Amino acid sequence: MKRFAVFLFVLLFISKAFSQTNELTDAQIKDVLVTQNEFGDYLKCKADNTFVSNFRTKGGDGYNFEGQYSINKGVISFSNVKGTEWANKIICTDNNGNLNLDSKYRYLPDSNNGTFIGCLYNLEDESYFWSTKEIPSDMIIEINGIKAYKVRNEIYITENLKMRDTNSLKGKAVEIKGCDFRCNGWVEQSRKVVFKGMVIPAIAKTVETETIDGITAPWYYIQQQEHDPLDRNEGDIFYVWIFGGYVKEFSANEKHEDPEELKKSVESIGLKFYQYTNDEKK
Repeated sequence: MKRFAVFLFVLLFISKAFSQTNELTDAQIKDVLVTQNEFGDYLKCKADNTFVSNFRTKGGDGYNFEGQYSINKGVISFSNVKGTEWANKIICTDNNGNLNLDSKYRYLPDSNNGTFIGCLYNLEDESYFWSTKEIPSDMIIEINGIKAYKVRNEIYITENLKMRDTNSLKGKAVEIKGCDFRCNGWVEQSRKVVFKGMVIPAIAKTVETETIDGITAPWYYIQQQEHDPLDRNEGDIFYVWIFGGYVKEFSANEKHEDPEELKKSVESIGLKFYQYTNDEKK
């Protein structure tokens, strides 16, 4: 379910994959692959038309491939691939997607998945292998047709805020099973809010603002995850909107959560706050 949720999130950003503003020549595509190295260690293309790939999965398995590549009329192909045969010539990463070295690809420099910009588009199965080039701050992206600025900061929540499936008070409230906080606390019961005192990495904020209760602000797009009783970080992932009138932006790790403040926020709506400092166990 978690992988499916991530897949849905990616789909939000790739509906216009072929509406590229820049049509690159074969020489320009090669220059990107060779000199800019936008795919990191996952795919390193050399000027002599050879490539290597080195990566390790979270489970510790190592993969090493090498071979040749060619570019003809914008189509990228791989050949004479050597490496781990049981891996079936597929580079598979958690965040970047799959790269099947038996397929043909186009390089899409302007496509993004909300985190990275630029990808190899599989012409056979229509999958995407994303670069490691992060989207610049304040770049305008589209989320389900909603124009939004990319945000690289974290946000501090100053009031309990309802989570919605779109950037409007008319949007449906999203209910999530519990919550794990950074301050080593958690909530087991279902919730429809992000709590006052939470610190959350933001994904984007709307270009257009809205005035609610006399406060004019954008809406923020964030990721939230269900509480995992075994603390394996395997709860389902949700992507939701919250009104930004009660949000403050900070640089990463600049603001920390206060467990006492979160406890008050959680209890204010009748839920129970757990924390490792007491005798109760997760």
